[in-house]
Amino acid sequence: MIKNEAVVSSESNTSVNKTTMQDADYAVVAKWIIPVVPENTVYENHCLVVKDEKILDIIRFSDLEQRYNVKNVIDLKEMNSDTSSSISSTSEYILAPGFINMHTHNAMSLLRGYADDVSLHDWLTKFIWPAEAQHVGEEFVKVGTELACLEMIKTGTTCCNDMYYYPEISAQVIEQFGMRATLAAPIIKFPTIYAQSEQEYIEKGIQLIEKYKDHSKIKISLGPHAVYTITDEAYLKVKELSEKYGVKIHTHLHETTHEVSEEVKASGKRPIERLRDLGVLSSSLIAAHMTQLTGEDLDLTAKSGINVVHCPESNLKLGVKGVSPVHKLLKQGVNVAVGTDSAASNDDLDMLGELRTAAYIDKLSANTHSLEGGEAVTPSYKILSMATINGAKALGIDDKVGSLQIGKFADFIAVKVSSHPVYDPISHLVYVGTNHVTDVWVAGKQLLRNSKLTTVNENQVKSRVLEFSQKIHASRPKTSLTIIS
Repeated sequence: MIKNEAVVSSESNTSVNKTTMQDADYAVVAKWIIPVVPENTVYENHCLVVKDEKILDIIRFSDLEQRYNVKNVIDLKEMNSDTSSSISSTSEYILAPGFINMHTHNAMSLLRGYADDVSLHDWLTKFIWPAEAQHVGEEFVKVGTELACLEMIKTGTTCCNDMYYYPEISAQVIEQFGMRATLAAPIIKFPTIYAQSEQEYIEKGIQLIEKYKDHSKIKISLGPHAVYTITDEAYLKVKELSEKYGVKIHTHLHETTHEVSEEVKASGKRPIERLRDLGVLSSSLIAAHMTQLTGEDLDLTAKSGINVVHCPESNLKLGVKGVSPVHKLLKQGVNVAVGTDSAASNDDLDMLGELRTAAYIDKLSANTHSLEGGEAVTPSYKILSMATINGAKALGIDDKVGSLQIGKFADFIAVKVSSHPVYDPISHLVYVGTNHVTDVWVAGKQLLRNSKLTTVNENQVKSRVLEFSQKIHASRPKTSLTIIS
């Protein structure tokens, strides 16, 4: 549904502001505003009004001067215009909620392209794990997370759900960039440079939970890696702490056939059944991947209320023999969000690209020929919800972000639309690959202005990345690639 000033007023959004003029910090004008809630709705020729970090109103631009004393009116088409380009003069803009990337390993951005076109087993054992053993430390996490934040902001992500070593370092970097994040305290039964035992991992997690319990943008969760790397005792402790502190649990689950078959051999149970018997399944659980699901698994997922994170591009690249059956999960009322996974297995953190892939894969995996009564696969507006409000629901912050609604924090993005025609702005945003994020705000603060970061020096970040990547490249195993210099 498109709401425009000629057909439908935005009176339902502005009823509290009918009689008196109010002060506002700024208003952003765009051709289309996609609030996500209500779903499948677009405001045309409206503006987003912001005051004190939050959304004050979504109002017809023609009514702005009669309703608000605005300090600054931002017309994106004028602000981002390039007089030397004929394309800019015909470009329009979409405002949408900032994307919530629900499964990342941000620091692994330093391993982007480190190993391609090999089996998952070789990818892990011959490349990624040895590289991590040699290079991971505080500096690796700092530089890798800087690179990830740079990319995420420039592609419209305002919040991420991360899992990696040294989350305390990640927190410092993300806070500097101005983003939101939920950072999982890693837990694994193997010793690493970060901790020597499950107990030590958990103790470090408790310290982080206490440190960030009142932080406005950074939250801490518990990150038991997967069923094959965590003991029952650790899972029970994670469950206890999740309930005590009210924090989320972020884990990999049913990612590969190997994971499932090995768990059945070891315990006689499928991974999700093991977690059920340990009492871990609940709305506090965020399960990444979920590609290997039987009908019984689907029923258990829906009944338990766990949140699923769909990572289609990573699953495709690593060849895990399946993708999450999103259509079936949504049909059973499961909250499904979207994540990119790491840049080492994707190879980017671009949520617009991830949405497009998710939409295409959904059509393939649903097998439209088997759907009854002309039933459609997941429509584009629900795919967009997976990258916004559904992620916020999974993190328990949907009362604060995830949609453009009055009273929520002003976490939003501007997307330049240069390919025409545009019949359905939501569908255009999801399916058209030429869309480009130009501006990003978090809690009302602009982090990206006309494609340039405002909070950090991008060139300095790239310089640190280049320096560290040269160390990594020097120890990278030989491949069949021939480089002629």
